Amino acid sequence: MNQNANRPNLAGIPIYIETNGYLLRSLTPADITEAFLTWMNSTEMMEGLNLPPINFSAQQLSDYIKQFDHKTNYFIGIFDQKNDHLLVGFYTIDINLAHKVGHITAGVGEAAYSGKTVFWATIDALLDHFYFYRDLHKMVARVLSKNKKMLFCFVNNPRFELEAVLKEECLSPTSERVDILLFSSFRPKKT
Repeated sequence: MNQNANRPNLAGIPIYIETNGYLLRSLTPADITEAFLTWMNSTEMMEGLNLPPINFSAQQLSDYIKQFDHKTNYFIGIFDQKNDHLLVGFYTIDINLAHKVGHITAGVGEAAYSGKTVFWATIDALLDHFYFYRDLHKMVARVLSKNKKMLFCFVNNPRFELEAVLKEECLSPTSERVDILLFSSFRPKKT
């Protein structure tokens, strides 16, 4: 018997999760602010994601946000409920529906929140939501070996295990060979 047979499947519906003083919510073009644009265009953010500078305009970022369908891909804002619902970071999740596997990417843009436990405070609720309501079996994070800030979020996290190290898997924007660490989380087994 499918353990999710009696659970609603919310695929196609935007995300809205409140947890530990944060709101995780699907982003909309109305969420674009100068601060959001600044950190989405920052060199530090793009290097952490192993991307060249993008230099979004407000319209380009709006068009980018509109591409997320809440079924196969999600762009989820992390809002601090204690600080006037300030947008401090994001998760993107790409889903392979046939295999029920998601690939997660994350970033914190607000400098005052860098090195804080934003991801530790929000990841459990996000994973539980995707396992319970979106029928995922597995969530995978691909982290650059040189991205120390992001490694902190996955190393020793009880919800993730280091599944593989892909040696010299990709080129950095500076043409340096970089290892990728794969951290995986699995839907809890029914007991």
